[in-house]
This record gives sequence, C-alpha cells and structure tokens, in this order.
Amino acid sequence: MITTNRLRNLDLGTLRSFVTIADAGSMTRAASRLFMTQSAISMQIKRLENSLGFSVFERSAQGMTPTSEGEQLLHFANQMLALNDEAMGRLTSPDYEGLVRLGVPGDIIYPHIPVILREFSRDYPRVQVKLSSAQTINLKTELKQGLQDIVLTTEGSASPGGTVISTQALVWSGAEAGVAWKKRPLPLGFARTCAFRSGVTKALDKAGIAWLDIVASEDPAAGEAMTSADLCVIAELESAVHSSRKIIDHGGQLPDLPEHSIVLYSKASPGNQIVETLAEYLSRAYA
Repeated sequence: MITTNRLRNLDLGTLRSFVTIADAGSMTRAASRLFMTQSAISMQIKRLENSLGFSVFERSAQGMTPTSEGEQLLHFANQMLALNDEAMGRLTSPDYEGLVRLGVPGDIIYPHIPVILREFSRDYPRVQVKLSSAQTINLKTELKQGLQDIVLTTEGSASPGGTVISTQALVWSGAEAGVAWKKRPLPLGFARTCAFRSGVTKALDKAGIAWLDIVASEDPAAGEAMTSADLCVIAELESAVHSSRKIIDHGGQLPDLPEHSIVLYSKASPGNQIVETLAEYLSRAYA
C-alpha cells in the first residue's frame, strides 16, 4: 500500500509576522509595525509552532530570538516573502515608465540607498533611476536648475520645501586604533564645502581646541582616505561610518557635535507620480 504525506502550506501572513518579530525582538514591537494586536500575532506564532512541531523562538527577559530551527525557517521565510512581494509589485503596481533623477551625498549612500533602489526597481521595473552623487550645496543648486528630480541633503535644518526624514548626531571618526585625534592642532579632513565642517569647527573653537585643515579638495573621498590612513579625523553621521574607519572613543577629549538632518527635496511635475513614489520609498527607509 502506497501512502503519501499530506501537503501542508506555510501561511505568508504568519511568516511576515515571524520575520518581523525576529527583526524587532519582541511581539509588542512587531505588532506595532504590522498594525496588529499583540494577541493576534501571538496566536499566529502559536499556530505556526503547532503546525511545525517545534518552537521557533526562545523567549527571555532580553526579548525573543529564533531557535536553531527558527533560524532555518527565517532563511526560507525571507525568500518566500521577497518572491511574494516582487510578484505582487509587478502584477498590481501602476505601470509606471520613465526616468527619475536622484542626487545623494556620497556619505549617506550606504547603507540605505542600494536597498531602496533594489526594492523600487523590483516594484517598478520599467522606471529607470539615474543616481548621481555630490555635496549638499551642489545638489540643491542642481534641483533648482531642473537637473535633479529628488535630492537628499545633510543639513542642520531643512530649507523651505524640504522634509526632514532623519535626524542623527554627528560622531568623530578616524582610523582603527588611530592616534590622529590626539594631535594638536587637530588635523581635519573635510572637503572644503562639506556641510558638517562649520558646526564641527565651531564646536572645536568653543572647546578651545586648535585645529587645521589638511585636505585641499572638493571631493570628500580625499578626506576619507586620509582619515583611514590615520592622518586626520572627520565627523560623520553615525549610520554612515565606513568599515575602514571607526567611531573614536575619545573619552570627552573632543567636543560633542551637533545633530544633522537628512532632508528630502523633490521637484515633481504635474502627472509625474514616479517622483512622488520614489520619495515615499526614501522617506520610509530613513524613518
């Protein structure tokens, strides 16, 4: 007698809750992100565990983390949800076509922009995004001249027409195990038109710390290379510190730095919903 196993299906809604809990670390935070009640999301996980025959989370005072079996499920769940979202995006999204010009300062391209562009391209495969990188002052000029559709900037506050999508503290960064931050005058590696330079030098002046510029370039890459070589220091948004540099643990020997905002400006023309849609993706990711 031949027997066959009854086919069983994993519920995508439950998998989305499972992945969100794994990311958030608790049911409460996951429920808030998914606009669900905690009891509803708890019931989903209970049914999932009963169906699979094992626990998918370890629960402790620190939060919820996947079990070893849960880690395996997480791998498959992410793949299944990505495929589902791609299919739904291509089959149900407006059939937008065209070109969107996006300008972003180089120091905030990572980590968000590659993820945003991949998701946007998945959902709107007929839209071409042209990405360019420049400093804030140049990007705002290009937007006014009609050379960009959307720009992100790093500023102390938004100018008229701009929307703050993230605010972060600046941090001192330098080479790993570097000593350049201990030198006086303090060697700085800012590009001449860097949006952070003014606030940083004011903070140093207020703290009575002498400083000097050792980079003569409009390109921030020059200062970043000098910093990675432990010849100077720079200030960056915490989320933008590159792997070749480290946040300096200066123990109060350098001053605290002002907050800066990531500001979104767009120039959508009537009927051009592509620009507005990409702006929504950017705002959501940085928020």
